[in-house]
Amino acid sequence: MATKKTNDERKELLARQVASMLPRGMRVESQGDYQAVLIKGRRVNHILHLILTLVTAGLWAVVWIILVIVGGEKRHIVRVDEFGNVTTSQA
Repeated sequence: MATKKTNDERKELLARQVASMLPRGMRVESQGDYQAVLIKGRRVNHILHLILTLVTAGLWAVVWIILVIVGGEKRHIVRVDEFGNVTTSQA
């Protein structure tokens, strides 16, 4: 039977998991005692892509659409439950 972790142990597990994700290009958006939200990637600059689309008579719209679909920011939620299990899911 698994034993419950103390609050300090859970906080330490979360801190270690977050620290291990930072070198992979992620940054912390928010963090609580037992949960953190990390972001990877950058926002799509819609103003720039609108201007490029207008300048290229609409041709750039294809690139813009692709960037919106596959680019941008990806959020990951890291949680530590009362037994010390660390889970990471994409939001």
